Amino acid sequence: MRGLGQDKPNHDPNAFVGATEQGIGVYTHATDRFKTISLHAVWITPLAEDTASVTALVPSLLRRGARRWPDWRSMEMRLEELYGAAFRAAVEKVGDQQLVSCHLEMPDGRFLPGHPDTLAAGIEFLNHVMSEPHLVEGTFPPEAVAQEQETMTRRIQGIINDKAQYATLRLMQVMAEGRPFGLSRYGRVEDVATVTPLAVTERYWEVSRQAPLLFFGVGALDGEALERAVRATWQPRPAGVGMPPMAPVPGLHQRNLVVDEQEVNQGKLNLGYTTGARLPDADYPALMMYAGILGGFSHSKLFVNVREKASLAYYAYARVDGVLGLMHIGAGIEFKDFSEAMRITEQQVADMAAGRITEQEMDFTRRGYVTSLKTTEDSPGSLIGLQMQRLLMGGGLLPADLIPALERVTVEDIRRVAEGVSLDTVYFLTAKGEGHDVRLPVS
Repeated sequence: MRGLGQDKPNHDPNAFVGATEQGIGVYTHATDRFKTISLHAVWITPLAEDTASVTALVPSLLRRGARRWPDWRSMEMRLEELYGAAFRAAVEKVGDQQLVSCHLEMPDGRFLPGHPDTLAAGIEFLNHVMSEPHLVEGTFPPEAVAQEQETMTRRIQGIINDKAQYATLRLMQVMAEGRPFGLSRYGRVEDVATVTPLAVTERYWEVSRQAPLLFFGVGALDGEALERAVRATWQPRPAGVGMPPMAPVPGLHQRNLVVDEQEVNQGKLNLGYTTGARLPDADYPALMMYAGILGGFSHSKLFVNVREKASLAYYAYARVDGVLGLMHIGAGIEFKDFSEAMRITEQQVADMAAGRITEQEMDFTRRGYVTSLKTTEDSPGSLIGLQMQRLLMGGGLLPADLIPALERVTVEDIRRVAEGVSLDTVYFLTAKGEGHDVRLPVS
């Protein structure tokens, strides 16, 4: 797979060029825009209930030290020697996949005295951290594992305590019905507590040796030289390893209502829709316009009608997941206002389907997206994130092509896309004793 998407005209100066071979993909965006070099390596592994927590601990342990730099302090000293480089390791989630990523940003050697080869030094650093972690008697140090378990537990509990995040996660869990995208990228608290040093070490070796690897470089780089260096440094994956498929979410429910009661001060209303359109699809720009007009900006229908005019919501928004083909509407409301908030929200969705959209809504939404898309040019991380999604999805427009595509979208295009938008699940988080009489209004 060389030059993903190059079979179509691509006018984006931020496009990546590269290839995926033998389970390793190397992609370069060569640009003089930055005075830094950004390197991003990511292992892609299926998100699964029995491995989510142990996998999530891997990057936390990698950033604590490596064989040459066995603790955080010595690793920081090495980063200082690399001209003040910044390193981070994290776990992420894209659809049904769990990503273990390592990111290094460092000055471009062209701007340093003596013009050192910072790219070679950066590749060497990343390879050592990812290939030779600090182990004691063959496993990650028990005290380090225990400390990272505590940190991970607090992260998961933080999601539970942030009721807006929790309600979104619960909505996804209900819609998923066991499919991996309903899991948290960190797994579950009860699973984190059971991870042993041996288990996380074995999981590290499994992922590092077998999972597909994507490597991205952004800066004034020679793409062919970067590819040669990466392929000479990282071992090929086992035969048959490739990019995992990303399946869309089918509509498993129809206006399914789930009500949870907790000790909360504000109701969290969350609606999940299937859309029938994803990043690579020709209708995706129209779906973006649909979601933007409905609830993406301060001029959007949900914000104006649910929050401003009716004073029913503390916040109201609509977001599209272009990987899963879902749309999520979220609102914070008073417990007693569930039925009225639902009624007005569904009226806005009906107006979209009927094409009741003003030229001002179209214009303001386009402007909002253009501003947002252009900011990606200022961030290597944003550029890498877009390219990673395109690779995992098998296509999709980059900003320079997406902006004119959005400008071509008509009200009729949006109305047509609206025909594929279907309400799957309504999730309402309310206070104890407030959920017994919650009912959906008749559609």
